[in-house]
Amino acid sequence: MAKRAKTAKRIARGGNWKRGKDETRRELVEAAKELFAQNGYRGTSVRALAATAKVTTGAFYSNFRSKREIYIAVLDEIASTIHNIVDGMAREIIEVMKKRSGAQMEYELLRRPIVTLLDAAARHASLLQILRREGLGRDPDFKLEIDRVWERLVEAVRRALDMYIQAGFAKPYETELVARATVPMFLAMSLYDVATRGAHRKEVVSLLASMFHGGASQWVAWRELEGNRPA
Repeated sequence: MAKRAKTAKRIARGGNWKRGKDETRRELVEAAKELFAQNGYRGTSVRALAATAKVTTGAFYSNFRSKREIYIAVLDEIASTIHNIVDGMAREIIEVMKKRSGAQMEYELLRRPIVTLLDAAARHASLLQILRREGLGRDPDFKLEIDRVWERLVEAVRRALDMYIQAGFAKPYETELVARATVPMFLAMSLYDVATRGAHRKEVVSLLASMFHGGASQWVAWRELEGNRPA
Protein backbone atom coordinates (compact mmCIF):
# COMPACT_ATOMS: atom_id res chain seq x y z
CA MET A 1 0.00 0.00 0.00
CA ALA A 2 2.82 2.40 0.90
CA LYS A 3 4.56 1.57 -2.39
CA ARG A 4 1.42 2.43 -4.34
CA ALA A 5 1.15 5.76 -2.52
CA LYS A 6 4.75 6.65 -3.38
CA THR A 7 4.16 5.73 -7.02
CA ALA A 8 1.03 7.88 -7.11
CA LYS A 9 2.97 10.83 -5.69
CA ARG A 10 5.70 10.41 -8.32
CA ILE A 11 3.08 10.32 -11.10
CA ALA A 12 1.40 13.41 -9.66
CA ARG A 13 4.72 15.25 -9.48
CA GLY A 14 5.45 14.20 -13.05
CA GLY A 15 2.08 15.52 -14.19
CA ASN A 16 2.63 18.85 -12.44
CA TRP A 17 6.08 19.13 -13.98
CA LYS A 18 4.66 18.41 -17.40
CA ARG A 19 2.04 21.12 -17.06
CA GLY A 20 4.67 23.51 -15.72
CA LYS A 21 6.98 22.85 -18.63
CA ASP A 22 4.18 23.31 -21.16
CA GLU A 23 3.20 26.59 -19.51
CA THR A 24 6.80 27.81 -19.54
CA ARG A 25 7.13 26.98 -23.23
CA ARG A 26 3.91 28.84 -23.98
CA GLU A 27 5.10 31.91 -22.05
CA LEU A 28 8.39 31.88 -23.93
CA VAL A 29 6.61 31.72 -27.28
CA GLU A 30 4.35 34.62 -26.26
CA ALA A 31 7.42 36.62 -25.23
CA ALA A 32 9.09 35.76 -28.53
CA LYS A 33 6.07 36.98 -30.51
CA GLU A 34 6.16 40.29 -28.65
CA LEU A 35 9.93 40.88 -28.88
CA PHE A 36 10.44 39.64 -32.43
CA ALA A 37 7.60 41.94 -33.54
CA GLN A 38 9.14 44.92 -31.74
CA ASN A 39 12.87 44.37 -32.27
CA GLY A 40 13.24 41.74 -34.95
CA TYR A 41 15.14 38.49 -34.69
CA ARG A 42 18.62 40.00 -34.53
CA GLY A 43 17.55 42.68 -32.06
CA THR A 44 16.24 40.13 -29.56
CA SER A 45 18.47 38.17 -27.17
CA VAL A 46 17.83 34.93 -25.32
CA ARG A 47 18.30 36.86 -22.08
CA ALA A 48 15.54 39.31 -23.11
CA LEU A 49 13.24 36.45 -24.10
CA ALA A 50 13.73 34.77 -20.72
CA ALA A 51 13.28 38.03 -18.81
CA THR A 52 10.06 38.89 -20.64
CA ALA A 53 8.69 35.41 -19.98
CA LYS A 54 9.85 35.76 -16.35
CA VAL A 55 11.91 32.58 -16.46
CA THR A 56 15.63 31.83 -16.26
CA THR A 57 17.85 31.37 -19.29
CA GLY A 58 18.24 27.79 -18.10
CA ALA A 59 14.48 27.34 -18.43
CA PHE A 60 14.71 28.78 -21.94
CA TYR A 61 17.32 26.22 -22.99
CA SER A 62 15.25 23.45 -21.39
CA ASN A 63 12.54 24.24 -23.93
CA PHE A 64 14.44 25.50 -26.96
CA ARG A 65 17.94 24.70 -28.12
CA SER A 66 18.48 28.18 -29.56
CA LYS A 67 16.91 31.50 -30.44
CA ARG A 68 16.58 30.21 -33.99
CA GLU A 69 14.46 27.28 -32.81
CA ILE A 70 11.96 29.49 -30.98
CA TYR A 71 11.80 31.82 -33.98
CA ILE A 72 10.87 28.88 -36.20
CA ALA A 73 8.25 27.86 -33.62
CA VAL A 74 6.74 31.34 -33.93
CA LEU A 75 6.73 31.09 -37.73
CA ASP A 76 4.91 27.77 -37.45
CA GLU A 77 2.32 29.43 -35.23
CA ILE A 78 1.82 32.18 -37.81
CA ALA A 79 1.12 29.60 -40.50
CA SER A 80 -1.17 27.51 -38.29
CA THR A 81 -3.15 30.56 -37.10
CA ILE A 82 -3.79 31.87 -40.61
CA HIS A 83 -4.56 28.36 -41.89
CA ASN A 84 -7.23 27.88 -39.22
CA ILE A 85 -8.77 31.29 -39.91
CA VAL A 86 -8.96 30.69 -43.67
CA ASP A 87 -10.34 27.19 -43.22
CA GLY A 88 -13.03 28.48 -40.86
CA MET A 89 -13.97 31.25 -43.27
CA ALA A 90 -14.34 28.82 -46.18
CA ARG A 91 -16.55 26.48 -44.19
CA GLU A 92 -18.72 29.37 -43.04
CA ILE A 93 -19.26 30.62 -46.59
CA ILE A 94 -20.04 27.14 -47.91
CA GLU A 95 -22.55 26.46 -45.13
CA VAL A 96 -24.35 29.74 -45.82
CA MET A 97 -24.46 29.07 -49.56
CA LYS A 98 -25.74 25.53 -49.06
CA LYS A 99 -28.75 27.01 -47.29
CA ARG A 100 -29.40 29.14 -50.34
CA SER A 101 -30.29 26.70 -53.09
CA GLY A 102 -28.32 27.46 -56.25
CA ALA A 103 -26.66 30.47 -54.68
CA GLN A 104 -23.70 32.20 -56.26
CA MET A 105 -20.89 34.00 -54.51
CA GLU A 106 -22.21 37.42 -53.59
CA TYR A 107 -20.40 40.63 -52.77
CA GLU A 108 -22.17 41.00 -49.41
CA LEU A 109 -21.45 37.37 -48.53
CA LEU A 110 -17.73 38.01 -49.05
CA ARG A 111 -17.69 41.03 -46.77
CA ARG A 112 -18.46 39.08 -43.57
CA PRO A 113 -15.53 36.64 -43.72
CA ILE A 114 -13.19 39.47 -44.74
CA VAL A 115 -14.21 41.39 -41.61
CA THR A 116 -13.58 38.18 -39.63
CA LEU A 117 -10.11 37.90 -41.18
CA LEU A 118 -9.23 41.51 -40.37
CA ASP A 119 -10.51 41.15 -36.80
CA ALA A 120 -8.32 38.07 -36.39
CA ALA A 121 -5.35 39.95 -37.84
CA ALA A 122 -5.85 42.71 -35.28
CA ARG A 123 -5.88 40.12 -32.47
CA HIS A 124 -2.66 38.60 -33.81
CA ALA A 125 -0.95 41.87 -34.72
CA SER A 126 2.42 40.69 -33.37
CA LEU A 127 2.46 37.77 -35.81
CA LEU A 128 1.79 40.11 -38.72
CA GLN A 129 4.54 42.46 -37.59
CA ILE A 130 7.00 39.54 -37.57
CA LEU A 131 6.05 38.80 -41.16
CA ARG A 132 6.48 42.46 -42.01
CA ARG A 133 9.91 42.76 -40.40
CA GLU A 134 11.61 39.55 -41.53
CA GLY A 135 8.93 37.23 -42.72
CA LEU A 136 8.79 38.42 -46.30
CA GLY A 137 12.08 36.81 -47.20
CA ARG A 138 14.49 39.67 -46.49
CA ASP A 139 16.57 37.66 -44.03
CA PRO A 140 18.60 35.05 -45.97
CA ASP A 141 19.15 33.02 -42.78
CA PHE A 142 15.47 32.19 -42.70
CA LYS A 143 14.63 31.99 -46.38
CA LEU A 144 13.82 28.28 -46.29
CA GLU A 145 11.61 28.65 -43.22
CA ILE A 146 9.84 31.70 -44.64
CA ASP A 147 9.26 29.89 -47.94
CA ARG A 148 7.79 26.98 -46.01
CA VAL A 149 5.40 29.28 -44.13
CA TRP A 150 4.45 31.04 -47.36
CA GLU A 151 3.64 27.72 -49.04
CA ARG A 152 1.46 26.71 -46.08
CA LEU A 153 -0.52 29.94 -46.45
CA VAL A 154 -0.96 29.38 -50.19
CA GLU A 155 -2.02 25.81 -49.49
CA ALA A 156 -4.62 27.00 -46.97
CA VAL A 157 -6.22 29.35 -49.50
CA ARG A 158 -5.99 26.77 -52.31
CA ARG A 159 -7.70 24.23 -50.08
CA ALA A 160 -10.48 26.72 -49.28
CA LEU A 161 -11.04 27.42 -52.98
CA ASP A 162 -11.07 23.68 -53.74
CA MET A 163 -13.69 23.18 -51.01
CA TYR A 164 -15.83 25.83 -52.71
CA ILE A 165 -15.52 24.08 -56.07
CA GLN A 166 -16.18 20.63 -54.59
CA ALA A 167 -19.34 21.98 -52.96
CA GLY A 168 -20.59 22.70 -56.49
CA PHE A 169 -20.53 26.50 -56.37
CA ALA A 170 -17.98 27.02 -59.16
CA LYS A 171 -16.46 25.26 -62.12
CA PRO A 172 -12.94 23.85 -61.63
CA TYR A 173 -10.09 26.27 -62.27
CA GLU A 174 -6.41 26.76 -61.31
CA THR A 175 -6.97 27.43 -57.61
CA GLU A 176 -3.26 27.50 -56.83
CA LEU A 177 -2.69 30.51 -59.09
CA VAL A 178 -5.58 32.39 -57.47
CA ALA A 179 -4.23 31.46 -54.02
CA ARG A 180 -0.77 32.79 -54.88
CA ALA A 181 -2.30 36.10 -55.95
CA THR A 182 -4.67 36.29 -52.97
CA VAL A 183 -2.24 35.59 -50.10
CA PRO A 184 0.06 38.62 -50.54
CA MET A 185 -2.91 40.92 -51.19
CA PHE A 186 -4.69 39.88 -47.99
CA LEU A 187 -1.52 40.04 -45.93
CA ALA A 188 -0.68 43.52 -47.21
CA MET A 189 -4.17 44.86 -46.52
CA SER A 190 -4.26 43.20 -43.09
CA LEU A 191 -0.97 44.90 -42.20
CA TYR A 192 -2.39 48.20 -43.39
CA ASP A 193 -5.55 47.71 -41.32
CA VAL A 194 -3.50 46.95 -38.21
CA ALA A 195 -1.11 49.86 -38.81
CA THR A 196 -4.00 52.34 -39.20
CA ARG A 197 -5.89 50.81 -36.22
CA GLY A 198 -8.86 50.06 -38.44
CA ALA A 199 -9.37 53.71 -39.39
CA HIS A 200 -10.11 52.70 -42.99
CA ARG A 201 -11.67 49.31 -42.23
CA LYS A 202 -14.83 49.95 -44.28
CA GLU A 203 -12.83 50.93 -47.36
CA VAL A 204 -10.43 48.00 -46.95
CA VAL A 205 -13.28 45.50 -46.69
CA SER A 206 -15.05 46.97 -49.73
CA LEU A 207 -11.85 46.94 -51.77
CA LEU A 208 -10.97 43.34 -50.95
CA ALA A 209 -14.52 42.10 -51.51
CA SER A 210 -14.80 43.95 -54.82
CA MET A 211 -11.40 42.78 -56.08
CA PHE A 212 -11.97 39.17 -55.17
CA HIS A 213 -15.61 39.00 -56.26
CA GLY A 214 -15.11 40.75 -59.58
CA GLY A 215 -11.50 39.82 -60.30
CA ALA A 216 -11.72 36.11 -59.56
CA SER A 217 -14.99 35.58 -61.41
CA GLN A 218 -13.77 37.52 -64.46
CA TRP A 219 -10.50 35.60 -64.50
CA VAL A 220 -12.35 32.25 -64.41
CA ALA A 221 -14.65 33.39 -67.23
CA TRP A 222 -11.66 34.53 -69.28
CA ARG A 223 -9.87 31.18 -68.78
CA GLU A 224 -13.02 29.36 -69.89
CA LEU A 225 -13.26 31.56 -72.98
CA GLU A 226 -9.60 30.97 -73.81
CA GLY A 227 -10.08 27.22 -73.46
CA ASN A 228 -13.00 27.23 -75.91
CA ARG A 229 -11.18 29.14 -78.62
CA PRO A 230 -10.05 27.07 -81.63
CA ALA A 231 -6.31 26.45 -81.83
